[in-house]
Amino acid sequence: MIRIGTAGIPLSCKGGNTSEGIKCVKELGLSAMEIEFVRNIYLNEKKAQEVGEYAQNLGILLSCHAPYYINLASQDCEVQEKSKYYVDRTLNIADALKASVAVFHPGYYSKRTPEEAYRMISDSLKLFNPKTRIGVETTGKQKQFGTLDEMIMLAQGHERVVPVIDFGHVHARGGGCIKTKDDFLRILNKVDALGKNPIHCHLSCVRFSNGNEREHIPLSEKQPDFRLLAEVVKENGFDLTIISESPLIEHDALLFKGWIEEK
Repeated sequence: MIRIGTAGIPLSCKGGNTSEGIKCVKELGLSAMEIEFVRNIYLNEKKAQEVGEYAQNLGILLSCHAPYYINLASQDCEVQEKSKYYVDRTLNIADALKASVAVFHPGYYSKRTPEEAYRMISDSLKLFNPKTRIGVETTGKQKQFGTLDEMIMLAQGHERVVPVIDFGHVHARGGGCIKTKDDFLRILNKVDALGKNPIHCHLSCVRFSNGNEREHIPLSEKQPDFRLLAEVVKENGFDLTIISESPLIEHDALLFKGWIEEK
């Protein structure tokens, strides 16, 4: 099954609340929405339950994204504790939403070795026991903990943890490494082998330099070329949720949906 949706309320619905955004996603012919708590966890449990029931009635699959300011490997103990709080708070709201996954960036290397950062982040993940899956997202900067292999390692060590593939981040971090259908296929096969479906993905082209993401750009820029991903998905029958984080949020979600539906 392929579910395609938007990161946040579609641009054509801006000014509306979360429920209105979900309705708009439905009217656009999309099937998923990621609620963005990246700067503020703005729902409480009661409201989240109402929103989750509304989405379920409309057949819209929800996920959510935790605040950006999380660093579970920080050198600052206060930052570590605040990060754990934000993860825990997001997971509580995700449970109330009955979200498919709660996504977050685990942190930075923070002058630690990758192995030390992994151990710290992995130990922190042991503190959480949500119903919702915990989605650790690949990151787009060299100083961030978040290669695909690092996310897979975390998922292998924790039952409720799943890798979230941000193809743009992988592409940027690898200096433009996603060039062919086989490149997309290798990434999806690695995650699919974990048996933790559906695979959750983020969709946006990126501008990058020196292995670091600079900004999100529309799919028309072909960095990477997501038409190739659409072909891979159709040919291999992956179980995916794909969330557009393009600056043209719903436009590019619908563009990708059109590629998937092409005969």
